[in-house]
Amino acid sequence: MTWSPGFSFTNDQQFHVAKGTLLIPGDTVGISRDSVVPDTLRLFEDNRHTNMSISTPLRIGRWNWGNSITVTDTRVHGRQEYELPGDSGSVRRVLFAETFETRVDWNTSINLPSFFSGTWKLQPSVGILNTTSGGPFMIRNQFTGGRYLRQGKRPAFSMSLSPTFFGFFPGLGPLSRIRHSISPQISYQFAPGVKVPEEFAHAIDPTGRALNSHTDPQQTISIGLSQTFEAKLKPPAGDTASEKEPRKIRLLSISTSAIGYNFEQAKQRGHTGWQNPTLSNTFLSELLPSFQLSISHDLWKGQVGTDTAKFSPFLQSISASFTVTPATLQGLGRLFGLRSHPVAAPTPDTTATQCAGASADCRRYQGSSRLPSGPRAPGMSGLGAGKGFTLGISLSSTRSRTDTTPQQRHAPGRQTTNLNLAFSPTRNWSATWVTSYDMGTRQFPYHSLTFQRDLRRGRASFSFNKTAAGNFSFSFNITLTDQPDIKFDYDQTTYVR
Repeated sequence: MTWSPGFSFTNDQQFHVAKGTLLIPGDTVGISRDSVVPDTLRLFEDNRHTNMSISTPLRIGRWNWGNSITVTDTRVHGRQEYELPGDSGSVRRVLFAETFETRVDWNTSINLPSFFSGTWKLQPSVGILNTTSGGPFMIRNQFTGGRYLRQGKRPAFSMSLSPTFFGFFPGLGPLSRIRHSISPQISYQFAPGVKVPEEFAHAIDPTGRALNSHTDPQQTISIGLSQTFEAKLKPPAGDTASEKEPRKIRLLSISTSAIGYNFEQAKQRGHTGWQNPTLSNTFLSELLPSFQLSISHDLWKGQVGTDTAKFSPFLQSISASFTVTPATLQGLGRLFGLRSHPVAAPTPDTTATQCAGASADCRRYQGSSRLPSGPRAPGMSGLGAGKGFTLGISLSSTRSRTDTTPQQRHAPGRQTTNLNLAFSPTRNWSATWVTSYDMGTRQFPYHSLTFQRDLRRGRASFSFNKTAAGNFSFSFNITLTDQPDIKFDYDQTTYVR
């Protein structure tokens, strides 16, 4: 048995908070030529908000019992006006000099032990819900005369099912075998309908506009789907270790959002049981790092859940992003059996030899890739080679279902491409280019170029930016590493009329 209780308490008080002004009838401050200046009174209020929560989850074997109590107490000393319904459709206004409210909420549920954990993964659950989701379990305020009113509880039953099915296919090229796994996620919820007490509904919403006095029964089912294609790579010739533990790679994984159906809603006149207006699919792959593709469809032409809506899938949005690096190209080459050329051994660091007997500035940079400026020692090589590049690409296309009117039938959507390229052409130079391309207008609305130069004892930065409005700016900056306060800045900005 495991019991892990929790407790939290907060109290917030504010004094003399300004709450606007009040017009005083029958008195004036002064009279001008055009108007009469009435007298006003500034209003203030004091308020207090106290929250307390207690949780007592209990686990006995494979049974989990969740239990929590939350208490919220609020008191406001200040003017508060309410518009309450009167007789024959009239509205009467009630003014309180002080308002208070205490809410007590109690939530409990029991997670039953799972069944068929190795195959079907069936997980039932039993919960106790409030009669209405729009209010707490108990409440007291000025509309109840300080008495506690309690709404009823209703049971709720849920069950989830998530089996996994496998299919195997022969290999292809460098792949020895491919495995396809399909995992549907099925969930079912049921809760009976109940009637909210009229006195309790008045305490929650005295105007009678927001809270419904009747809670409909709930009986919904939702189905989602996940798919994965995995492959085993063929081991290189003569590699006995890889034969025992072959390398695995995820070729593609597809995640489909859930679709829900409400059986109780389908019984109502003019309604159907469908609940989800859109369906989205997400694709991931280990062949490209950070690769992600998302496709979203608008399923219904009209409001979902009504009998006037027509099932007509419409491509709403597409977004894709991935990153290309030298490691990406090498990984794809190894996957298809290509081998990289051998790389020459790095040149040993001779800084210690070069700085023997030299100045203190040279010895200070010993062991670093940067050497002090000035004449090079004999035998010192030039600038080293640059580092690899990183290219990030993202594409997005969005549009709405605008074929309901002839004027908007051919309205284009928005298709954009974003590029982010970073590379180092030499050891001391680094460059970054960020841009976006609008495929609808066939223009580049945004550019950002940044170059940085390592000056060994300082750093120079050059940047150029162009916005979608046509404005551009240029910035040039040089700073010293040892004295960053000594610097040279140059900025120029141009605005297009």
